[in-house]
Amino acid sequence: MIAKPFSPGNAFPADEVARERLSFDKALIGSCTNGSYGDLLQAALVLRGAREHGFSRVRREFTVFPGSGGVGRQIETPDPRLGGESIAQVFRTAGGEIRQSWCGPCFGQGPDSLKKGERAITSFNRNWQNRMGLGGEGYLASPAVVASSALIGYMAPPEELGLVWEAGRYGV
Repeated sequence: MIAKPFSPGNAFPADEVARERLSFDKALIGSCTNGSYGDLLQAALVLRGAREHGFSRVRREFTVFPGSGGVGRQIETPDPRLGGESIAQVFRTAGGEIRQSWCGPCFGQGPDSLKKGERAITSFNRNWQNRMGLGGEGYLASPAVVASSALIGYMAPPEELGLVWEAGRYGV
């Protein structure tokens, strides 16, 4: 699902939204809502699975905010589900940046908040008008959908990259 502005309830199936080819300026994952180790792992599984389809670098600005300092440390350790890479390594290899845990862009503060006319796909929990920055538009999705969108360049689910969910991971 992808929730369009300006309400979390304004949600549509991600494959339907993908047909609209909605572009965006920023892909933001994390926050208190979707910044757990498991949430970030789902996004990393998409990025790693997409490599097999030739999608190795994000096409849009991609920033990750771990849900806590502890999660920020955890994502630096290797995970066997990622072939021994760490979540952070997968994000960085794809062109993502990892920030400190904080709420800034979720409520329109700091350098990662949206500027007038900017659009973002995020795993944050709210997208009310001006919530993520004065004049910006926030679209809400799962970490996996945000990751696939960052790779493909428009809002789309992992299936748009040729990925399928099997045995606890995204693959070909």
